[in-house]
Amino acid sequence: MKSRKAIVYIRVSTDEQAEKGHSLAHQEETLRRYCTTNHIEIVAFFKEDYSAKTFERPQFKKLLEFQRKNKGIVDLLLFLKWDRFSRNAPEAYTMIARLQKLGVEPQAIEQPLNMEIPEQKFLLALYLTAPEVENDRRSLNVLAGMRKAMKEGRYMGSAPYGYKHGRTENNKPTIVPSDEQEMVLQSFEMMATGSYQLEELRRKLNKTGMRLGRACFWSMLRNPTYMGKVFVPAYKGEPACLVKAVHEAIIPEALFYEVQDILEGRKNNERPKANRQKEELPLRGFLQCSKCGRPLTGSASKGSTARYYYYHCNFGCKERFRADKANEVFYDVLRAVSSNDKVFRSLELILGSENKEANSSRAEELAELKKKLETCEQRMERAQTLMLDGQMDFMEYQPIKSRLQEDIHRIQIKIEAIAGSKTKDEIAVMEYGFHFLQHMDKLFTTAALDVKRQIISSTFPEKLIFENNQYRTNSNNNVILLIAAMGKGFEKKKESKFSKNNLLSCRVVPTRIELVSKV
Repeated sequence: MKSRKAIVYIRVSTDEQAEKGHSLAHQEETLRRYCTTNHIEIVAFFKEDYSAKTFERPQFKKLLEFQRKNKGIVDLLLFLKWDRFSRNAPEAYTMIARLQKLGVEPQAIEQPLNMEIPEQKFLLALYLTAPEVENDRRSLNVLAGMRKAMKEGRYMGSAPYGYKHGRTENNKPTIVPSDEQEMVLQSFEMMATGSYQLEELRRKLNKTGMRLGRACFWSMLRNPTYMGKVFVPAYKGEPACLVKAVHEAIIPEALFYEVQDILEGRKNNERPKANRQKEELPLRGFLQCSKCGRPLTGSASKGSTARYYYYHCNFGCKERFRADKANEVFYDVLRAVSSNDKVFRSLELILGSENKEANSSRAEELAELKKKLETCEQRMERAQTLMLDGQMDFMEYQPIKSRLQEDIHRIQIKIEAIAGSKTKDEIAVMEYGFHFLQHMDKLFTTAALDVKRQIISSTFPEKLIFENNQYRTNSNNNVILLIAAMGKGFEKKKESKFSKNNLLSCRVVPTRIELVSKV
């Protein structure tokens, strides 16, 4: 009798090995003993640690390729049980037919079948369907358990960046903030400023230690887990929703929704200009050409012994002057301001006006949000009425309700953030302002370049014009220049070689100062 030749195939998935003991070693031992007893020659041996839901398995693909190359040599494919072969009945029937065309008979040694007997196909159907039913039931149980846990506020899955796996007080699994939580908070805070594009911010943070790819960084900024919420996806008739989580939040809700507004285009996102400033040119970008009225730039010129910096015009009018001279005159202006006691009264009135504007702007924003909230609530009521009156199907109503509830929640968070924000104590602000102006010259000279430029931009909203060793603006309402012109104590300070009378142009008339003018 001619001995038969077989390919032996064993398979196990991780959960099956842990739960049922279907180890590869046990299958291999049983199959080898069966082949020895029945005088079957083993031609090839394939081991698989993969799910049987499909035949897209690495080792099974190699098995098919081996059979194609050795067609006519092998006549059996042996495995322990039919659930080792497949847990998908339709695909299993297709694969059986494919193997039979190659002259190979698939056979489970613990569930043997005679394929030539038609009635045996009933048993084959039972053997193939039972594992599939078991898989489906297990999947449903797992899904139900996961949804129940998520509805209770428990995060399911791998811990996201900024968290790590831990335990609750009741010893239940949860996630807790990790060492990276500060990086997550910084990411949201920087994105909320509206000063960065998404990829630009990611690269900037990656240089400080946050190693996230584009997709992961985008998902992080979209993930409600960080504000202490768990997302429960829609399932059948149940709409998707957010529930309060049992884990600790890393960022406030208001900050999360502010970032969502930026990502969704509901809030402008302005990119900052590239920082190409030089310490020797702090006024670059704040000066205007006295001849053509266009912005001045600055650059260095190489001399015989050193580099010299100049502010100059690039539009053909040949405006050009030494940067160190212009900088020194500007410092003298600041010294004149710091020496003037009258600035305190000016500051008091200016800050009072600014605070009033800020309160007015806050009130307008709050009124607008309340109006939006009222609109959403009215839409919710109308949708409920249509559903109750039978004019809208319940399945149509559910997503509308879910979306409106999310919008209402967002608006309420923003309203609470604005209404709950405490106005800074005006006296403290005044005192800080007095201190700032009284020491502005020293603060400016010792500050870093970016801080210097912030001081210039905040105190001189108009472009400055430097002409005949004097500073002026196109209008006469720049309060800082007027205060400097009125300084009484400047002559006592001898730090500069330029006289007080040369600080400002005569085109700035001191008598026209109005304390209510905008800085």
